[in-house]
Amino acid sequence: MLSVRLLNSGDIYRFFEEFQEDEDEAELGERLSGVLDTMQIDRRIVGEIVIAARDGRAYTFDGRSGLDAPERSYLLEIERSQLPVWGKIKKDSAGEAYLPIGRKYQNFNTGQNLGYLVVYIRESAIQDVLKNMVMQNRGFSMLVADDDYVLSYPDAEKVGTTLFDKRWLTMKPGAGFKKTDFEGSPSIVASYKLGGSFRNLGLDWKVVSVVSEKKLLENTNRIQRYSLLLQLVALGLAVLISLYASRGILGPIRRLNRRIVQFAGTTDYVAPYRNPRDELHLLESSFNDMVVRIRELIERNNEEKDRQREMELIALQAQINPHFLYNTLDAIGWLAKIHSQREIERMVVALAHFYRLSLHKGDQYITVEEEIGIVRSYVAIEAMRFPGKFEVRYEIAPDILSLKLLKIIIQPLVENAIKHGVSRKRGSGTIVVRGEREGDALLFEVRDDGAGFDVSELDDDGKPKRYGGGGYGVRNVDERIRLEYGAGYGVDIRSEVGVGTSSFVKVRALEP
Repeated sequence: MLSVRLLNSGDIYRFFEEFQEDEDEAELGERLSGVLDTMQIDRRIVGEIVIAARDGRAYTFDGRSGLDAPERSYLLEIERSQLPVWGKIKKDSAGEAYLPIGRKYQNFNTGQNLGYLVVYIRESAIQDVLKNMVMQNRGFSMLVADDDYVLSYPDAEKVGTTLFDKRWLTMKPGAGFKKTDFEGSPSIVASYKLGGSFRNLGLDWKVVSVVSEKKLLENTNRIQRYSLLLQLVALGLAVLISLYASRGILGPIRRLNRRIVQFAGTTDYVAPYRNPRDELHLLESSFNDMVVRIRELIERNNEEKDRQREMELIALQAQINPHFLYNTLDAIGWLAKIHSQREIERMVVALAHFYRLSLHKGDQYITVEEEIGIVRSYVAIEAMRFPGKFEVRYEIAPDILSLKLLKIIIQPLVENAIKHGVSRKRGSGTIVVRGEREGDALLFEVRDDGAGFDVSELDDDGKPKRYGGGGYGVRNVDERIRLEYGAGYGVDIRSEVGVGTSSFVKVRALEP
């Protein structure tokens, strides 16, 4: 931009005209300095301006800079180029470096080549720009030409030199940076070619930045350290909070545990810890209520055990009576046989057989065959009481004889059929006892053609109100079956006055 301003200056044109007329050089130099002073050139960027004639004579803007005049070879290079030409770095007596950029000075109207314009750019001004490209104390940037000639560098000694070791600067195709060792230190090197107006001016320059990996990651490492510290602090706070919270939770639990251990060693009542704000207050209250209930159950269980022991003694004592009864009945039967009392003998033997099967050593379950045996013994006794009054027919499927069922559930029904059915009928009657298996159930039917009754008159004993006598009762049998086998099993009675009665029994079939 400065060269454009200078090329458009009419005073500079007149200077070149006078310059060609061989006027006094000292006077021309002063006039040139005066013209340049009026253009307010930034001396922080521009160190020197040289206007040279084609014959090699040169005039400077500030002759005190101590810079040598441009070499003839450099001026000839400018002569041959249509674009600005940069030259080798120049240094003044103080060691400050300058980058010369020159171009032809032509008359815009005629195209006549009047001379050459060379501007010396301070390398320090370039370095001020490069310093802003890398964070302070993290690295540096340099300006390098296409032939690895150093145009600007933080170290003034290296300005104007050529980079011979290019390994750290060589990039992979398409890459803008890489990790490498620079002067023995791990670094990141980034390269950026200048484009735009620089390319248009034929300046094939690039900016190379070298950043220390250690310093680049220093902030990251510091953040990591701070993050680790914060994590440790957060962990410590979490531990403290958890300890405090667990103390509030575990305290009541330990207290409850002590009470449980205390209760485990005694049946005494454990006094509750009365603190409504305690999280486990409800649990402790429930636990103490449970302790009271358990104590009551334990006391009740002890009482039941005492009663059970008493019942066991009674049962042991009762076991003696059946044996005595069996022996007595056998003795009576032998006496009847000795005295030729056949009817008495048969009755006594049937009675003894009935009791043996019904008691069955205290067993709860007997086979179907044994249950029918009880019925047959009972029927034999009743047949002697009511000779010719009834006939009993058995229709029991052979495949169910070995299956087991609750004992004494058929005999009470046959007893009802005899006492309250056929015995009240004029003439003789018939009783049919049927049994069969249906799936996993046993079905029995006791049917008679006796007097019959109104089923709605059944009372709690399972017989009509006009019935007399004792017996287990149908209700008793039904309740025993339901308690033992559950819902879906029991006794069902169907009867019609003057026609007869049918009693149906359903139990679960149990394999022997």
